[in-house]
Amino acid sequence: MSLTDRFYLLFNRRAAYRRCFADADGKLTREGRAVLAHLADFCRVSRSTLVVSPVTRTVDTHATMVAEGRREVFNKIVQILSLTDEQLMQLKERSDAD
Repeated sequence: MSLTDRFYLLFNRRAAYRRCFADADGKLTREGRAVLAHLADFCRVSRSTLVVSPVTRTVDTHATMVAEGRREVFNKIVQILSLTDEQLMQLKERSDAD
């Protein structure tokens, strides 16, 4: 994928995410904050993803990996929402230079 294609992909993706979570200025809406707060809790963002089986009292590797996958998805959402115009323009300028 060319840098130009990557720029447009990220630009459009960020716009779509912001339409879901933010207002026209890119600030999170009340609803966006509520959804992200719920997802943060569900995705174990502020606590360990290590899951111990209540039956065997050992690490449940499958449940731990599921929890880590949830955290990864949450982090991706936040990363895309946090992309700045400056970061996107740097990518665009790099693509224009090529």
